[in-house]
Amino acid sequence: MKPIRPYSAAAALVVIFLAIVPSMCAQEVIPLRHTGVPQDWSQHHIVFSRDALARHPDLIDREPRIRYQAMQRWQVPNFAVFGGADFLPVPASANKSGLHRDWDEVLAGRVPADTFPAKYSFNPDAPPDCTNDYVVFGLAKVETAGTPGTTPNLVGFNNLYSTQPMAGGACNTAGPSVLFAYNITTVTGGRIVTSPVLSEDGTKIAFVESVPANFGGSGNPASSIFHVLTWAAGGSLTAAAVPTIGCAGPGCMTSVHLSSTANDTTSSPWVDYGADTAYVGTDNGEIWQIVGVFKSASTVSGAPWPITLHAGSRVGSPVLDGRRGLLMIGNYAGTLYQININSPSTPPTSLQIGYDLAGTVTPGLVAPPIVDITNGTTFVVSAYGNFTFPPRNSFAAVLVQADTATMSVLRVGNIGLGSTGGTPAPALRLYEPAFSNEYYTDPTNAASLISLCGTSATDTSPWRYTFGFTVPGPGTQPLMNPTGSSTQLSASTADRCTGWTEFYNPNINAGVDFFFFGLTGDCTLLPGGAGVTTGCVVALSSDPLISTATAAVNGGPSGIIVDNYSTAAEASSVYLTAESLQTAYKFTQNGLH
Repeated sequence: MKPIRPYSAAAALVVIFLAIVPSMCAQEVIPLRHTGVPQDWSQHHIVFSRDALARHPDLIDREPRIRYQAMQRWQVPNFAVFGGADFLPVPASANKSGLHRDWDEVLAGRVPADTFPAKYSFNPDAPPDCTNDYVVFGLAKVETAGTPGTTPNLVGFNNLYSTQPMAGGACNTAGPSVLFAYNITTVTGGRIVTSPVLSEDGTKIAFVESVPANFGGSGNPASSIFHVLTWAAGGSLTAAAVPTIGCAGPGCMTSVHLSSTANDTTSSPWVDYGADTAYVGTDNGEIWQIVGVFKSASTVSGAPWPITLHAGSRVGSPVLDGRRGLLMIGNYAGTLYQININSPSTPPTSLQIGYDLAGTVTPGLVAPPIVDITNGTTFVVSAYGNFTFPPRNSFAAVLVQADTATMSVLRVGNIGLGSTGGTPAPALRLYEPAFSNEYYTDPTNAASLISLCGTSATDTSPWRYTFGFTVPGPGTQPLMNPTGSSTQLSASTADRCTGWTEFYNPNINAGVDFFFFGLTGDCTLLPGGAGVTTGCVVALSSDPLISTATAAVNGGPSGIIVDNYSTAAEASSVYLTAESLQTAYKFTQNGLH
C-alpha cells in the first residue's frame, strides 16, 4: 500500500466527519423523513478515487452516491455508533465457508436478469433497523389494472435481519414481514421489468411501468409510464393494495406518460437527486427527462427532449456525470452516447464500441456504463467489440475505458470470444464489472482491480477477467492495463454469467472486499459448487482466509444488492431473486455469522 498523501488524509477526515454527524435512533418508529441510505442499481455505476475526490470535495454533497460509499469505505471500523463494544470484528477462524441463506419468499413474479431490487437503510450510523429498513422488488408480473386483492407486482419487506424457519437474527422473526404489497398495473399489460429507484428518505419509489404491444392479442399499443409511489404499509403477497393515482401522501402514486408507442425493457431510471430530475430510455431509442421526482410533481420535459439516439435501437440505463453535466448511455447497436444536459439541443456525441450481429439478437451494449466522476473516465462492456486483437484478425468481447468528455478510447481489454465466433449467440449478454475497494482508495496500488465476466477465447463458456491500473504521471487518469488475467468459471457454452457487485466491509478482519456474481447453469468448477448444475450465486473475497462461497439459485440470480456492514446477527446481507423461480432470497455476506 502506498502512503496516503496529505490531501488524501484530509478527504478521509471530511468523509468520516460526514459519517458521524448526529444521528437519529434507528429503532424508534417514526415517519421516514430524514436522509438514510438508498441502495439500488445505480449505486456502483458511479465510482471515484480518494485523491481525485480531494481535488473536487464538492462532489461529496453534489452526488449522494459518492457520499454513501465514502461513509462505508472510509469510516473508522467498529465506531461506537455501529453497535457498541459488544460488536467486534469477526475473526477468520469463525468465518463459515459457504453463503448462508437466511430466508426466501415466494413471489408472484420475478426480477428480470441484470435488474435489481432496491434496499433502504434508515440510519447508517446505528444498528440495522428491523422496522424501517426495507427491501423492495419490482416484478415482471401483469395484473388487472386498478384491481385490489390480486397478487402484487411491487413488494417491500422489513424485519429483514431474520432467519427461517425458526425465528432468529437481529430481528428475531421467522423470516421477513411484508411491509407493503401493491398492484401497480395501470394499463393493460403493464408490469415492472427495470430497476426501481428510492428517494433519500425512503418514503418514495420511482419506477417505469412497461407495456408491450398487443398484450394478450388485444391490439393495444406499446407504452411506458413513469411512476412515483409514496408507499404506505399494507397489502399482502396474496392480496395487493392499489395506490391512489394523482394524489400526494402515503398510498398515492403520481404518473407521467412517456412514449405512447414504445415500452421500456432495458432502461432503469437514473435520478439526479440534487436537481430532482430523472432520465430514462425507451425501446424506440429515445431518452426522456422528467423534472420533479421526489420533491415536486413530475413533468416530462419538452423539446429537445426526448432525444433520439438511434431510432429503433433499445437503450440501456443512463448514468450521469454530474460534475461535467454529461449523461452517458449505451444502446443495443453497440454505441456509447454522451448527452450534455446543460445543452441538450446539441446533438449527442457517439463512440462505436461494439456491433449488433443480428438486429436485437446479440446486443452490442447491454449493461449501463460505469462512470468515474472524479477522474473523467467511462467503462463499458460489449460481447461484440469493434476492435481487433492480434494474432487473429477478428473482433472480440471487450471491456473499454473511454474519456468521458472527449469520447475517445483510452484502453481496450480483450475478455474472450464473446459473440464474434461467426454466428450470433442469441442468449449471450455481457454485464457490468466491479472495482476493488483499492481503486477508490489508491488506483495506482497493485490491488486496484476491475473484474467482470467474459468468455473463453475459443467459445462462449464463462470466464472471469481481471485488469489492473497504471497512472502515467501526476494528476492524470488511472488507465486500465490492456492485458489482464483470466480464470475459467464454467465449461458449459450454454452457461451465462451475471454482472458483478462489489461491497467493502470495514468491520471484518480489518476490512474485506467482497464480490458477488452468478452463473445461470453449471457451477461445478467453483469452490462449493459440487453438484450445482442449475445456477448459483457466488461470493469471492480479498481475504485469502475466507473461502469462495457458492449457493444454488435456480437459473442464476437477478441483479444483486448488498446492504450494510453491521456485525449484528444476519444484518450484512445480499438480496436477489432467482431467474427460474419466482422467489426472493436474502443471504448473509460470506464470513459474517
